[in-house]
Amino acid sequence: MKKLLLVILISPLLFTSCTGSFNSENANSGEVNGSTLIDPAPLEEKAQLMKEAFANKSVDDMLALFVEDMQWMLPNSQMIKGKEQARTVFTNVFSQWEEMRMDAGDDENPPIILATSSKNNGRWLLRWSPYYYKALNGKEITLSFHTVMWFNDNDKIKGMYTYYDRSGLTKMYDEGDPLEAIDN
Repeated sequence: MKKLLLVILISPLLFTSCTGSFNSENANSGEVNGSTLIDPAPLEEKAQLMKEAFANKSVDDMLALFVEDMQWMLPNSQMIKGKEQARTVFTNVFSQWEEMRMDAGDDENPPIILATSSKNNGRWLLRWSPYYYKALNGKEITLSFHTVMWFNDNDKIKGMYTYYDRSGLTKMYDEGDPLEAIDN
């Protein structure tokens, strides 16, 4: 089932990536449209630090992974811009959860990880993973997250792009969804 999910998620990317500039020269190099698959391990180390900060609800540890002018795109097209705004948002978000876990599928449903690099767009880590939340009011929810992290040359995160269904998550808040307060 996991392999089928991976094929379903990756196939459209591969088909669309292989149109246009694919030729015999870049076929041998593993390059498609200027992007190359790379070893995800160095970037995944940063994701694991994010996972630890997330579980500990440590805004400082999480923000240490980012550049100062970072951006975080949420699935409802809201954008967090800069560490100052991120600190405000995540202090509020973290205060409303008893427990938060990335990669909540454990060994039965491990994260799917892919990394790419290109001369023009830098390095990217793509992750598919379940996230578990337990609210202070006792409500629990597990969501499938699709996360894309964009890294600079110093392994700092420039951008974070998250895709998940927020409809169930927004119902978990007693005091309203803190992400609704983000000004774009």
